[in-house]
Amino acid sequence: MIALFVILYVAGIWLFYMKLKVKPTPVNLAACAVIGVVAVGAIVICWQFSAPTSSQLVVSRYTIQIVPQVRGPITKIEAKPNVPLTKGKDILFEIQRDPYQFAVNQSQGAVSAAEKTVEQLQAGIKVADATIQEATASLEAAKADLAAKEDANQRSPGAVSALELTELRARVAAAEAGVDKANAAKEVASFTLQTAQQQVDVAKAQLATAQFNLEQCTVYAPADGFVTNWQVREGAMAVPLPLAPMGTFIDTTRADIVGVFSQNVLKNVAPGDRVEMALKSHPGQVFAGTVDSVIQASGEGQFVTSGKLLDAASVHSSGKFAVKIVLDDEQFAKSLPMGTAGMATIYTQKGKPFQIISTVTVRIKAWMYYLLPM
Repeated sequence: MIALFVILYVAGIWLFYMKLKVKPTPVNLAACAVIGVVAVGAIVICWQFSAPTSSQLVVSRYTIQIVPQVRGPITKIEAKPNVPLTKGKDILFEIQRDPYQFAVNQSQGAVSAAEKTVEQLQAGIKVADATIQEATASLEAAKADLAAKEDANQRSPGAVSALELTELRARVAAAEAGVDKANAAKEVASFTLQTAQQQVDVAKAQLATAQFNLEQCTVYAPADGFVTNWQVREGAMAVPLPLAPMGTFIDTTRADIVGVFSQNVLKNVAPGDRVEMALKSHPGQVFAGTVDSVIQASGEGQFVTSGKLLDAASVHSSGKFAVKIVLDDEQFAKSLPMGTAGMATIYTQKGKPFQIISTVTVRIKAWMYYLLPM
């Protein structure tokens, strides 16, 4: 459009001075110049706000730092750098299992011993119940004997000696004490049984922890992707420290495409607006997509709390925001290498006649990627 306007403008100047024989003067020359500059400037402004263009486009992916959950020497490295892996299926590496297998065996023995203790205490509860029944029966017999003697003595005073009655009463008291003792013994046995059952739960939890640690000796791919930047070799000590990752895993299940635009030209941009992109890795091709969102945040505006006062001279901003873009072809987006660069133009709902400039620009740029290394 700018080139067409320039051609028409030059043609108009030629007609004005050559065909109409208008004599050039400082006034009309200045007027023609101002008209040309203002018209071109207006076209550029309308173009930028209706279809903003950015040459700062990059494909980003999530990365996962590979850190094991258990420590030990690495016995085998299965994953090869930059080779695609499947989540939860392909093995990254293996850690020596022997110490963790020993812990599992020990925990299994502890669980078995705790369960045997519970069985023994349960048998003790049965013995206590039998003791209570025996003591209760002895008490009932003693009470019945005492009642019979007292009844006989009432019908025939002196039939039963006072000494015998005293002995029977003492026997009843002893039987009552025996019942109380048997009940107390059962209560103690019940508390002991509850403690033993809790010990079984503790032992099972320790066994589950030991089995989990044993499973963690085999480290699987955390997502679909590949490993890069391997920092270990077989025999090296794996340590569960986030500050010492063993390598970097690239998650290929999702690719985010982000373009950086000046804040002012994003005035008319809204989610769902059509986008066209040219990528350096695919010269000569134009790819379609849509605006997912304008990321309304920039690290340049973030203040970090510290004991140091903010230096006013350090406060600055490039005046740009990032725009997240979604490609129409999702499968192709997943195949894009991390760090792929290019350019993009967004077609807003305003000033559509001026958007032809961006349409031509993005296609010229796509073909220029064959020639320009930058």
